Amino acid sequence: MRPERSGSRFYQYANNFPFPAKTKKFNPVVPFKRKPTPDKVSSSLVLHSACAFPARPLLQRSVPSGPGGIENPGFNWLQKEEHNSSNMLSHLLKDTSVIVSTGNVLNVSELRKKAGQKPTDELTDCLRSTFGEADVTELPPNRRLITRRNNDLLEKVKEHPRADIKIGAKIFLNRFSEPALTEAVEKLFETLNVSYLDNLILAYHPTGASVVGNGNGGTPEPGEEEEEQEVKEGVIEWAVGSDNAVGNLKKLWSLLERYAGDGKIGQLGIADLDADSLKELYDASTVHPSIAQINLAACCVVPPQLQAYCNQNEIQLLTHSDPQELLPREVLDELDLASYGAGWTSRYQVHIKCRGVLAAKGFIVSLDRAN
Repeated sequence: MRPERSGSRFYQYANNFPFPAKTKKFNPVVPFKRKPTPDKVSSSLVLHSACAFPARPLLQRSVPSGPGGIENPGFNWLQKEEHNSSNMLSHLLKDTSVIVSTGNVLNVSELRKKAGQKPTDELTDCLRSTFGEADVTELPPNRRLITRRNNDLLEKVKEHPRADIKIGAKIFLNRFSEPALTEAVEKLFETLNVSYLDNLILAYHPTGASVVGNGNGGTPEPGEEEEEQEVKEGVIEWAVGSDNAVGNLKKLWSLLERYAGDGKIGQLGIADLDADSLKELYDASTVHPSIAQINLAACCVVPPQLQAYCNQNEIQLLTHSDPQELLPREVLDELDLASYGAGWTSRYQVHIKCRGVLAAKGFIVSLDRAN
């Protein structure tokens, strides 16, 4: 007679594996007892674990010691990191004048998260990002080009036929210099690898004056803010305190006209001119400005005289939020660029025409070493 299978020792062992043969069967209704939590486990290894490794100690920075080998309580890691950043920037610049090209900043996740920034803050973060992952190219005779690695600008420009994209640019110039303007335009063509721009706007502010010209860098004195705003409402002040500003602007404009005459620039625009200055430039030009930009933060409302003149001459009147000086001295000091000055700055944007989507955006900055 065949023995009872349930009483077989082999059956008990097989049915209860990996428990011993005489152990009571596992009842799924009874909650399974959890293993001890890590804080209750002894320092010895758990031998039955499939991956038993001792805990790895946390990596810690070694704090510099003071006298007698005692840790220095006054050591500031932030100061050390800033010092290292300053050394890295000095190594990049090599005490020479440089051109910094940020490439397409839309593919940098840290910059995309900061949408809606003020123009100066945006440019500052873009420069920091470029310095953090920089490629350096020597330019003759004694200049350097700093670009950002992993830059997809040219890929974005070439994704669509040139006729299907619109490339616009704006050049910021705070001193009269025809060579500087020529270099800014040529660098746009070179960086974007295109033969023409759809539109180019010149923002020429020879004095770098701020909106409220009280000699305090644009910060009004207490009690003066309301009075200044009332006086300046509906009024654009351009190139205040600068000699022959309109005459110098005409020379710069004639340089841009040559590019337009060669078919390299489709539309020319000007920023922040008052009605009288715009009329004087329009009458003296061969290629008339077709775009006029004004900063509503400076004049609060569109001056009626300017609006009427633009309507009469078919000039497109647009608003913007750019300051007159995009890279002021205090920002350069903050970036450890105290011995440099901004020669010119250009900002470009690439739009897909049929969808109106912004495909690429970037800055090019010329930093001139002070003597």
